[in-house]
Amino acid sequence: MLFLVALEVLRVELRTVSWHDLKADVLRTPPRQLGFALALTALNYAALTGYDLLAFAYIGKTLPRAHIALASFLAYAISNNVGFAMLSGASVRYRFYTRWGVTAEELSRIVFSYSVTFWLGLLGLGGLSLVVSPVAATRELPGQWLQGLLIPAAWVLMLTPPAYLLSTVLRTRPLRVRRFELRLPAPTIAVGQALMSVVEWSLAGAVLYVLLPPSALSFLQFLGAFIIAILLGMASHVPGGVGVFEGLMVLLLKPYLPSGELLPALVVYRAVYYLLPLAVALIGLVTDEVRQRRAQAARVSAVLGQLTEQLAPRVLAIFTFLAGLVLLFSGATPAATGRLELLSRALPSSVIEASHFLSSVAGAALLILSQGLARRLDAAYYLTSITIVTGMAATLLKGLGYEEAALLLLVFVVLRRARPAFDRRAAFFDTRFSAAWIAALAGALGASVWLGLFAFKHVAYSHELWWQFEVQGEASRFLRASVGAAMVLLLFGLARLIGYAPHEAPSPDDADMEDAGRIIAAQTATFPYLVYLRDKALLFNDDRTAFVMYGVQGRTWVALGDPVGPDDRLNDLIRVFLERCDDFGGVPVFYEIGQVHLHRYADFGMTFVKLGEEAKVNLTTFTLEGSHASKYRQVVRRLEKDGGTFRIVDPAGVPAIMNQLRAVSDDWLTAKASAEKGFSLGFFDEAYVSRFPVAVIERGGHIVAFANIWAGAQHGDLSIDLMRYHRDAPNSAMEALFVHMMTWGKEQGYARFGLGMAPLSGFEDSPLASLWNRLGSFMYEHGESVYGFQGLRAYKDRFNPIWEPHYLAYPGGLRLPRIMADVSALVAGGYRKIFRK
Repeated sequence: MLFLVALEVLRVELRTVSWHDLKADVLRTPPRQLGFALALTALNYAALTGYDLLAFAYIGKTLPRAHIALASFLAYAISNNVGFAMLSGASVRYRFYTRWGVTAEELSRIVFSYSVTFWLGLLGLGGLSLVVSPVAATRELPGQWLQGLLIPAAWVLMLTPPAYLLSTVLRTRPLRVRRFELRLPAPTIAVGQALMSVVEWSLAGAVLYVLLPPSALSFLQFLGAFIIAILLGMASHVPGGVGVFEGLMVLLLKPYLPSGELLPALVVYRAVYYLLPLAVALIGLVTDEVRQRRAQAARVSAVLGQLTEQLAPRVLAIFTFLAGLVLLFSGATPAATGRLELLSRALPSSVIEASHFLSSVAGAALLILSQGLARRLDAAYYLTSITIVTGMAATLLKGLGYEEAALLLLVFVVLRRARPAFDRRAAFFDTRFSAAWIAALAGALGASVWLGLFAFKHVAYSHELWWQFEVQGEASRFLRASVGAAMVLLLFGLARLIGYAPHEAPSPDDADMEDAGRIIAAQTATFPYLVYLRDKALLFNDDRTAFVMYGVQGRTWVALGDPVGPDDRLNDLIRVFLERCDDFGGVPVFYEIGQVHLHRYADFGMTFVKLGEEAKVNLTTFTLEGSHASKYRQVVRRLEKDGGTFRIVDPAGVPAIMNQLRAVSDDWLTAKASAEKGFSLGFFDEAYVSRFPVAVIERGGHIVAFANIWAGAQHGDLSIDLMRYHRDAPNSAMEALFVHMMTWGKEQGYARFGLGMAPLSGFEDSPLASLWNRLGSFMYEHGESVYGFQGLRAYKDRFNPIWEPHYLAYPGGLRLPRIMADVSALVAGGYRKIFRK
């Protein structure tokens, strides 16, 4: 909204400014002023590196200053243009600082330090300028109450830095936010933060100030307008505050400078302070990408290479988007004087007309393709390369636009150098566009049309313009090209609307099951055997050595357990699953993951909640001998007294007893008034049950209880999934079945026996997600009559197990209640079945 309002402000304020005058004024920028602006920009970015130097002094860690300066420059060059400075800047710093030994906790304190430094000067200078020398535009605010609030608000802003400095003197104890502890810096560092921030913001303002034509505007008055425009540009979250910053500066400085004199300086400022450092940063990042790929021989370098892959495609996506804007803006503005006449002597007008139209269409296509580059799609890479080459040829043939062609060539060369980063084979047209991408496309097209209307406002509109085909008919070509670009975006949007990417998880085929079985056979865990239910989709890595099994409920994509496969493949597979969810606008969730791999999910920014604990009995120490095992012997004798016997049926013999097993299962479901579950729980399916050995309790020649056996590879884990008994079974049947199975497992050489989960147990020891823990603890204590949480835990405690926590990983935020509902529906088979037993 702020962006659209800013465009309207610029339209009104620039009604007396022509495109030719603006272009001429930009090109006539005095070299002396341009040199000063470049020098001040260099000083400004040097001062910005001081933010990070102070941050390292604050955390008490030393790094070579050249390293800090490099990471800091790249971070600020990108965050200034991308927006969301704390997030985008921290991402770049994470890439470099963690390589040099900075921990995640130290990085969080660095982010805190430079963020405070950033705001100290911004607020202090803004308040000071409004108190001492407010810009004339603020005196014309409508309403006495707005004018009355301005000065008190300015004083509050101006006094914020002194209040911060005072707090560092008076507050010696660390600040605590839940379990996170944060100490304030020493007073000397705080003073350095305030001074560095004031110097940096003064230099940032001075870059634009030296580009302005002579006027009665003092630097302090200018600084007040500059900071107001910066603040609202940041609040808009428009990348770099583009449009919003310019519109506000035109409005606030109107009493001092006519719009026609101010706008050229704003255009040059945008190029010098924003685009030039961003171009240098892109070259630096791609150079680092190439260097990292050459150093991937060691494991650590390989991990760093994976991290660098995440950033370079996003930066290239930004530049591709900008290249698309350049083509759209080029099609919306007149060609340079004399170039059309020169071109018309060599080419027929039909070529010029077609090239102009094709150039704008290519620009619209690049806007769309940039989204695919951000997702590292190989299809987007090839289509972008073709479109850039097409755009270069078209812009040269439509008006000898060698400047635009040179920019496109630069993007093309950098894109080619980063080719290995685009290795995803997902279909481009199967992905969804987020609301942010849609807004960016609409904003880009709107800005292009606005620029064309501004450039050709001297041409009176008539219907005949659409059908005029002549060399000097540039306004006509702009109208047709704008419609062409709009049609590309609209047709793409319509195609996405009609061909909405499905969210259903595809069922695995026989080849998938064969590959999954081969991977499971190398694992000691038994949980992956749930894949044989065939009710979950499978997502493999490229060499099909690991997989994730998942289901989809609504927008929630739930991966069951940790990825299955070698440890060195897990990070890649987590990333692949997250990218797949992002393709379809899904919310990624990893359900029932273990504690061992939590750090892997944390590396991708995920949050955890504890679900409960799984009981595992150490079979190497389990025995029926001794006084402590008397309870086990009593259970076995009780079963024998009731006429029950235990035996193991091999998979080959399971079909012969299938009818008896089904009868027991059906009776169990009827007695429990329950329905079959799925996803994370086994259900009775003949093909599934026949795949595993089955432990049975028989009485009078009939099976009265059974459990299927999951036997892990290398005699690691042994566990059971389906546990069902007939109403005629002895009371001791299931407990005796456990004892017999643990005895059998010990004899076979298995290390552990899994008794399954105890939901919501063990919360008192968990430091994670305190609100969820309190809710879970309450349900555990007061939900006994509904589920029997405590009784289940007490029953499994009889076997003296080791309790291993299980977690759910999700992107964080306020999504948890919806995620838990979706997971429950996935297990139950629908929302209506959640509350059925």
